[in-house]
Amino acid sequence: MSRFFEPIHDRASRLADAAQPVIIAMGTAGLTGGAMAALALFTDRAIQSRAAANAAR
Repeated sequence: MSRFFEPIHDRASRLADAAQPVIIAMGTAGLTGGAMAALALFTDRAIQSRAAANAAR
């Protein structure tokens, strides 16, 4: 690697090492939030379907 790019690479590597736990945490939070939202949508749809079936009786 050239002398010009070595300091840039070193700084970028340190920044990436510091940011990695945050990126993993945000990804995990996104997956968890997405799963909770999907569960809420399925539950809401089931409640609406049951209410419609009870109203039709």
